[in-house]
Amino acid sequence: MSNRNQHLINAYRQLSRQADHSVLATIIETSGSTYQKAGARMLISETGELQGLLGGGCFERDLVEQARSVFETGRAKIASYDMRAPDDIIWGLGLGCNGAVKILLQHLKAEDDYFPLNCIADIAETGASGILVSVFESSHTNFPVGLNQFLPASITDEPVGDDPFSATASLSVLQQKPHIETHVISGQTIKAFYEPLTPPWHLLILGAGPDAAPLVQCAKALGWRVTLADHRPGLLQHARFPEADRLLHCHPEDIHNETALNQFNALVLMTHNIEYDLRYLKSLVDSVIPIIGLLGPGHRRDKLLQSLGDRSSRIASRVFGPVGLDIGAQTPEEIALSIMAGIHADLNGRTGLQLSRKISTADNHECCL
Repeated sequence: MSNRNQHLINAYRQLSRQADHSVLATIIETSGSTYQKAGARMLISETGELQGLLGGGCFERDLVEQARSVFETGRAKIASYDMRAPDDIIWGLGLGCNGAVKILLQHLKAEDDYFPLNCIADIAETGASGILVSVFESSHTNFPVGLNQFLPASITDEPVGDDPFSATASLSVLQQKPHIETHVISGQTIKAFYEPLTPPWHLLILGAGPDAAPLVQCAKALGWRVTLADHRPGLLQHARFPEADRLLHCHPEDIHNETALNQFNALVLMTHNIEYDLRYLKSLVDSVIPIIGLLGPGHRRDKLLQSLGDRSSRIASRVFGPVGLDIGAQTPEEIALSIMAGIHADLNGRTGLQLSRKISTADNHECCL
């Protein structure tokens, strides 16, 4: 899931209170340069309001018009946009984006608890995972266009009855990549979009000083779950960190007993006290957190690792100090941006370079603006 579904979770909570209908727009296939890739989702209200963005404004107005028939009939449909023509003659939009997208539009109803939004929200809350399967082409009456099916990660490799999806879905979990599969059942062809759904990334911040607040805010704006821990209970006030998901009072030696460390995708150590940083690091040695960020210069990191002795080899490759990208950050807000940008780049296997300096590829992520 990464963190790109937070707007859907927020929208689901609002829809549940208001009992309004909505249309879910999901990118199921792209080619060339596009603003978003397969798996990106957006909600369209009956009044044309949008939650999320799929085309950077390129075709959203037309999508609102396309959604009208879905509201009227309750039937799902496909909307396709090919912006690779020199002047976008077909659409008359003059976008010049040099990409194409295929989007599935589905009607979500209160009586169905807005499925599959409820699944996305449950996964974020419980930490579970699974596969969401959406049929977008079908000649089989039992598997109509717009059918959604959620398969938990515990599924087996054996199909369940006439269900063509379960055997494929277990492979999807391993691939962790949205893709399309074609099935033939009783001579009828079904095309379905498979998307792994996993919990949002989770950040652990150790140290509740004043500079932790903008880091919490930045992470939450990006859809992360955030746990903030400190050995000083007086600093762990909800009024200081209203957006944090959890405030945890514990001493460094007890951190592994107070929370499951391996649930975190990244950690930032910011006690501003080298003794406490070392005590925390000693408790983190046996964890598998992929990114452990330190504040301060590189020689401070080296000193901390040397103090771990032989145990440093278990953790050294995952300790980043100073953490973050070199953006000339000076203020706490800029430093928070630098830290989160560096964490995102590393988790996504990217370098953090300017997009214009990357070597162009056929399947890039450049914005089409």
